[in-house]
Amino acid sequence: MKSSRPKPQERSILSAMSGLYAFIFCMLVSQSLVDMPIFGGALLLCARVALAFYGTFMRENSAYLPPRARGMRRAMLILLLLLNLCVVVLYPIQLDNPKLWILFALVLVMQLRDAMNRRVMRLSVTGEMQERRFVLLIAVIQAMFLAVIAAIFLYNLPLEDGLLMLGGYALCNGMELYNLMKERADLRLAGMQAAPERAQETLQTVSQTNAYTTYEKLSALILMAMEMTLVLLYTFLAISTRQMLGYMIVALACTLLTREAAEYYIKRRERKGKTNDPTNLMLAGLLLWLYGLIVLNRMLGTRTVQYLYVYASLCMCTAGSSLCMTCMSRMEHAMVNVARFASGGATPGFKQIRHAVLEFAALLGQMLALVTLTALCFATGKDLPRDMAQIAARFQPLMVLPAMLTVLGALLSVLKFPLSSRHMAKLSRFLRLKDAGGDNPALRRQLESVVVQRRSQPFFIRAVLAVLRPFYRHELKGVENIVQDDDNPIVFICNHGELYGPIVCMLYIPVPIRPWSISEMVVDKDEVAAYVYKYTISRQKWLPEKLKWPIANLIGPLSVWAMGQLESIPVYRNKLRELMKTFNQSVEAMQAGDNLLIFPENPDGVEQGKGYERAGIGEVYRGFAMLAPIYYNKTGKRCRFLPMFAHKGLRTLSFGTPVEYDPDTPPNEERDRIVDALIDQMQSLADREEALYQAKNKE
Repeated sequence: MKSSRPKPQERSILSAMSGLYAFIFCMLVSQSLVDMPIFGGALLLCARVALAFYGTFMRENSAYLPPRARGMRRAMLILLLLLNLCVVVLYPIQLDNPKLWILFALVLVMQLRDAMNRRVMRLSVTGEMQERRFVLLIAVIQAMFLAVIAAIFLYNLPLEDGLLMLGGYALCNGMELYNLMKERADLRLAGMQAAPERAQETLQTVSQTNAYTTYEKLSALILMAMEMTLVLLYTFLAISTRQMLGYMIVALACTLLTREAAEYYIKRRERKGKTNDPTNLMLAGLLLWLYGLIVLNRMLGTRTVQYLYVYASLCMCTAGSSLCMTCMSRMEHAMVNVARFASGGATPGFKQIRHAVLEFAALLGQMLALVTLTALCFATGKDLPRDMAQIAARFQPLMVLPAMLTVLGALLSVLKFPLSSRHMAKLSRFLRLKDAGGDNPALRRQLESVVVQRRSQPFFIRAVLAVLRPFYRHELKGVENIVQDDDNPIVFICNHGELYGPIVCMLYIPVPIRPWSISEMVVDKDEVAAYVYKYTISRQKWLPEKLKWPIANLIGPLSVWAMGQLESIPVYRNKLRELMKTFNQSVEAMQAGDNLLIFPENPDGVEQGKGYERAGIGEVYRGFAMLAPIYYNKTGKRCRFLPMFAHKGLRTLSFGTPVEYDPDTPPNEERDRIVDALIDQMQSLADREEALYQAKNKE
């Protein structure tokens, strides 16, 4: 059953958005009162950062922070005091405007309201206050502060402007209440937090796990970038009092619509049985986000305001950040599993650790945004920018660069994140097995190499495959014969067809696979160059002879690297003593739930050893079938071989029916039966596709 409790990153984005509306609101009130919109935003940020600092570093919360974060407390406190001194004391003295006291009072009232709301909410969720009394008290608090705010506006502003401001306040207050209601379930954790000493043990364990430390940095950078980007964008947008409600509605719509669209896309792919790797989606979101900031930066470089670019930047940044948050909601559960795997059991205090880290990241982002606004205030003196054109003409590198660098840092962190959706699923499966009292040593060792040790995902190979896919469009036939079973994976058998078969299989087999690759293509770059030259490059008549060896030598190191990224299993074809390594690694991979892909054709079987058969099925090595008895002896499971055929002319990839190992038949006889059955099916598929191809050509 799915939990209704909000996830930490969901709370963070809701908190950031409610803070955004309050930021816009205070900018617009500041413009109406003192004609200085940026000062109102800076003043609110000072109050919010001070409260966030107290909430993050108060004694019971700071115990859940990593040591390096706690070590920054003194420096952050000094910076916070300096910023408050500048914004709250020195700058108002310089302005000498009596109406500033009204703005101070407004910000103070809003902070008191939020503090009282949270106090009442905490009493409610801990059972110290009945539900009916809670609802009544919340309503009284809202009515009381609404009356105070209404009195401030209607007394100090024209009626029309005062009513507009009151509507903006109502929207801000509604968003804050919505955010607080979402936190109710999480606040119940306050009464059952783990002891700080036990939480520190958990923190020490996960801090030695590469998957967690990489994600911790990634999530922190995304939250910091989001805080800075939101302040940056709406500093430009929230200038006009008359358009206040429109801007705030745009902010809400952009956030919710892009988030819902991302969730719909993910769920739709899941219903179709397709994988959704959150890191791929997050990369797309960060690239979109970064490009939105680049668009804004270029516009500012012209020293003019072009509304099309401003709103395009707004949409791209909002869509990118919302997509990142959606992906984080998927990755957060994986981090709980990472902590359980690393600790070997319970993870006391892990939720509090994650909450503290995210709050700390949001605090850093707010402080950096406040530094930017404070610098802007003091650099311009009393002549603060009052519209977009004035803002665009001043300090654009100072305002945009921190957000761009933080998004870029998050982008680089994603590239280092080791867990793909496949490994996340394996991690969940292993923990379920362990909870049931079982074990899978092969899967555990594989997960240790991915979760604990330093490793990165093959993003470059994925990008290459994504680029190649449009050029190798293929129709899949017989996909219903692929019956996935994590406890007994499939061994796919396919024709080689020079480079054609491997490329098409890596692009279009609809389940994760690990290919067998001849050791000459995997281990040593010089062996790779010689092998590629002999079986592929030398046969390309269109290539000049003087270029063939240089191209082969270039392919050598690239092949070794790429095969490692694809997790290829080397086949020591001409090294019989080492051939058992191939079978042992294959059985280990299958025990961990990996499907295999084998191309059993003999590259020396055509034209006196000049390469693979270009069409049809060439001479086949039979030794691969010995994998079945070895796998059966170690696991007691019957290996399933699934024949395939890739037809280059018709552009089809056809799947036959599985051939299952029978342990009751003598080994050599069973080997021949399996190989003959696979060859018969592959030949039948080849003949069928070739007949269709010839018929198509005649038409």
